[in-house]
Amino acid sequence: MNKATLKYKIFNKTYFSEFRKHSENKYLSQDNLFELKFTRKKDKAGNLLFSGSLSWIDHQRPSIGLFILDLKVELDITEPIANLKILQHGYQSWSFTSSYASEQKDVSPKLLKFLRYGQENIYTDHPGKPGNFISEGVLLAHSKTENRGFILGVNEVGNQNTKFQILWDKQRITSLAIIYDFYCTPEFKLNSPVELTQVKYEAFSEIAPELVLEEYGVNLGKKYKVKPSSEDVPTGWCSWYYYYTKISEEIILSNLHEIKTRKLPIEFFQIDDGYQNEIGDWTVVNEKFPRGVRFLAEEIKKQDLRPGIWLAPFLVRKKSSFFTLYPEAVLKDAKGNPVPAIWNPLWGFDYTYTLDVTHPKSIEFLETLFQTFTRDYGYNYLKLDFLFSASLQGVPYNKRLTPAERYRQALELIRKVVGKNTFLLGCGAPLIPSIGIFDGMRIGCDVTPFWYPEIKRRLLSDKHALSTEKGLINTINRSFMHRNWWLNDPDCLIVRKEKNKMNPAQTILMATVMAMSGGILLVSDNLVTIEQDRIEILEKTLQLSKLCQGKRSIPLGMFGGSFPRGFINEAGFFAVWNPSEKDEWIELDIPIKIKLNDTNDYWTNEKIYSLEIDNTLGKIKVMLKPFQAIVIGIKN
Repeated sequence: MNKATLKYKIFNKTYFSEFRKHSENKYLSQDNLFELKFTRKKDKAGNLLFSGSLSWIDHQRPSIGLFILDLKVELDITEPIANLKILQHGYQSWSFTSSYASEQKDVSPKLLKFLRYGQENIYTDHPGKPGNFISEGVLLAHSKTENRGFILGVNEVGNQNTKFQILWDKQRITSLAIIYDFYCTPEFKLNSPVELTQVKYEAFSEIAPELVLEEYGVNLGKKYKVKPSSEDVPTGWCSWYYYYTKISEEIILSNLHEIKTRKLPIEFFQIDDGYQNEIGDWTVVNEKFPRGVRFLAEEIKKQDLRPGIWLAPFLVRKKSSFFTLYPEAVLKDAKGNPVPAIWNPLWGFDYTYTLDVTHPKSIEFLETLFQTFTRDYGYNYLKLDFLFSASLQGVPYNKRLTPAERYRQALELIRKVVGKNTFLLGCGAPLIPSIGIFDGMRIGCDVTPFWYPEIKRRLLSDKHALSTEKGLINTINRSFMHRNWWLNDPDCLIVRKEKNKMNPAQTILMATVMAMSGGILLVSDNLVTIEQDRIEILEKTLQLSKLCQGKRSIPLGMFGGSFPRGFINEAGFFAVWNPSEKDEWIELDIPIKIKLNDTNDYWTNEKIYSLEIDNTLGKIKVMLKPFQAIVIGIKN
């Protein structure tokens, strides 16, 4: 270790205390209050493991106003490496995950603070300078010039959110650091130090970085006994992306009828936002649902489908019964004001707030809520949204817990209440502390019936801005999580013509990425009015998805640009696409040898004459039109 700095507060004053070496693997802070133990050892494969602990060593008890912010440990890993690119991993479901070169900047959304705390780790200050990036949970780096790289990632869920800062230029890495988020007042006990999240560093060469990232996902999942689902990956229907909050009992029943009439091969039927009377009053429905949501669960089951419903269990609005009855159980800031969790104009033009998930009344509320929906109403598929709010900055009832611990304990409570047979789908969720809890997880931003982010979001430098383009990039770059940590949810497929600004090629590209990923596939169109030719696209997508769900999907070209250009699915398919507005020769490295069945495209059944594959050099080359996507069968 080169250097370590602890950042903490005593009441309103902030301190930075560096550690100096005292003895082997032991360091004392310059203010003589803290001891850091930090070890570096090798595992059986020769990878570096970094472990440590933090202790209070002053003879007096810690000050009442003590609040630990974070610990930054700079590693003694700096070396020349030419033209290095990194994969910056985002904090939660909606956070953008993409590759960057050293001349690019790590920036947060400008001006509107709620865009930051609703999409990023609120405890991370992104530098906004070239070649200075912070990656959450895992950092993958690769130089195509030198055909080598490294992966630095958490080796356990741990009790702190853990992130990695890299400074580099075109010639070398100048700094590599681990940052542990505390943002709490730890309970420092005699001879009982606070353990740091273990981190692993693995250098690699002569191997595709996509395969290294996949293996990282496999190994971390095994630690938490995550097993691939014995059931088929869910396919289904969701109300959100056509109706949004404007749903009713009649709309739900009409789409349920269409699914059976059309004999669509799906298993789940999910009611999304719009049934509740108020955010936080989940068991009180509005006037558009006269017979309630228990009745709808029964109707869905009659059609041999699994009933699913959307909840944002940690959110409350001021008009909700919970906020009115138990304001003390809503997360507050240091001044006693409720902490804003999100601004959503669909719910009103004021802020929505969050439970203090450590408060006894909040715990009681969550227990009752999930018992009601699973045991009383009969829903065994729950989509839980806006989960990041449980870890927002504030003054919680239990000040000893880090934000990651607060969040994790709330999830463990939910899982205990609903049991192992309820399918839990996370969304807007901090990803690393969610491992081992969820059956499925959203791994990208909301898709949209348009391709690019809206101009206003681009002007705000909001790299996480919801759009189909951004969502698909995350689907590709986070494919290493699928069947290793949970079943990936790339969000809903939109194939209709009505209320859809995407052109036909973009719609097929969307369907290709989602199906080839092997993840959860839910359609979100009005099935009463959808056009017949779009039903045919849906049916082909469902068919391809079912074929790909049981096997690994390997991204192609993860470091070739912001939008990787392909997938290989080991069920026997590879896909290539052109996500640009002009004709393009797509050239990709392939990490495994493939042999074609033929060169006919799955979607059109037309022969792709420009396709060239060289297994000796490990290359694919093909000319594609704007937004064209092709799927080719290969011998398994």
